[in-house]
Amino acid sequence: MNDPGLLAGRYRLLERRDPAGMSRRARDELLQRDVTVTEVRLPPPGPHRDWLLGQLRAAAELRHPGVVTLHDAVPAPDRMWLILEAVAGRSLAQTVRADGPLPTERAAEVGLAVLDALTAAQRHGVNLTATPETILLGPGGRVVLTGVAAAPADELRDLGTALFTAVEGHLPGARSAFRTADGTPLASPETGSTGPLAPLLDGLLSADPAHRPDADSVRLTLESLAPRASNARRRTLIAVTVAVVCALVITGGVMWGMRGTTAPAAAPAPTAPYADPGPLRTMPPLCELFTAEQLARLDVREKPSAWGKGCIWGPAREDDPRSLQRQLSVNAKLYPEAAEATRAFAARLDSAAEGAGTRDGSTQSAPREVGGLGNEAFTGEVVNGGYSVTAFVRVSNLVLTLQYQRNAGEPAEEIGQGALTAARWAVEALVREN
Repeated sequence: MNDPGLLAGRYRLLERRDPAGMSRRARDELLQRDVTVTEVRLPPPGPHRDWLLGQLRAAAELRHPGVVTLHDAVPAPDRMWLILEAVAGRSLAQTVRADGPLPTERAAEVGLAVLDALTAAQRHGVNLTATPETILLGPGGRVVLTGVAAAPADELRDLGTALFTAVEGHLPGARSAFRTADGTPLASPETGSTGPLAPLLDGLLSADPAHRPDADSVRLTLESLAPRASNARRRTLIAVTVAVVCALVITGGVMWGMRGTTAPAAAPAPTAPYADPGPLRTMPPLCELFTAEQLARLDVREKPSAWGKGCIWGPAREDDPRSLQRQLSVNAKLYPEAAEATRAFAARLDSAAEGAGTRDGSTQSAPREVGGLGNEAFTGEVVNGGYSVTAFVRVSNLVLTLQYQRNAGEPAEEIGQGALTAARWAVEALVREN
């Protein structure tokens, strides 16, 4: 005789996992293992229900460490109980409420893991929900997505919402912040993101889909901020590189070794002294600052991707070892008057000086002022799994931020030269077009 306390004669429902009681810890009495049972309300018969059932069938075939495994489903006329893998841990929302916002590096690692899971799911035709409630942080650093989308969603924008919550302690645009157990707000909900993830989050959360970065750009940015992820990829690529080099040496392929030590060609100094072009009336098209030849010399792809309010050019050849991959990004802010831009530039210089030093596995150099580049300029270096050089340049009432980096490896003179070269090209383009 079936036990009336068991779902489908097999699953014993235990305590709730969420306040609404839609998800419960349960015990599979047949296989003697813990599972999670989640209730899904089905839409009326029609295309929407057919789509959702198709999603669930595809999810049942998906096997990925970053996606909770769907073991079984118990149907009813208006709902379905999903029998899911039981994963220990807390949701991202619970973690932030209990422990406060995540460090940037940890948030980037979580973002990369979620992006990997979303990519794997897309290959199977599955839409997942990446929200602070459905991102589970398990033991050993495991990150697991626990929800199948009940309707098509913008997964990268959802990822931006989750990352914003992770580093700021509240949802974007929320009227109230998450609070600790004693009622203390974790952060002011009026404050936008200002940390290293801010440019990426601005892009992901943009109301205009055309201004949002693509998955490749998101991955490159997160990898530059997540040293453990970068180091793991670097170890894999080093092994691959050794095998490739050995094979090429055996066959006489000496060109690989030559290319590996070739730096992007430095640009000659401008043919004429810099002349202030006067106030810029509109924001220049940042994605058009460089010619195809210049981008090729920097070893980045010709076609950029949107990056916040700026542009990012990824590696020219993504199958290269990461120590050979280069990346260029440009952002800018236009001020009404040159005097305001001057004050903003000075504030950035002071901030860069205060941020110099080593912390959280990153090393940031003291800013170095550069003469003859725009009205005023300085550069700064960051070593964080890879190596990047950022040039801040004021051109009248515009403050330009340009970053050139290698995605893995130690500091290299060619990166600093490449950043200054690209900054000079950008300034020349701004002066020429204004």
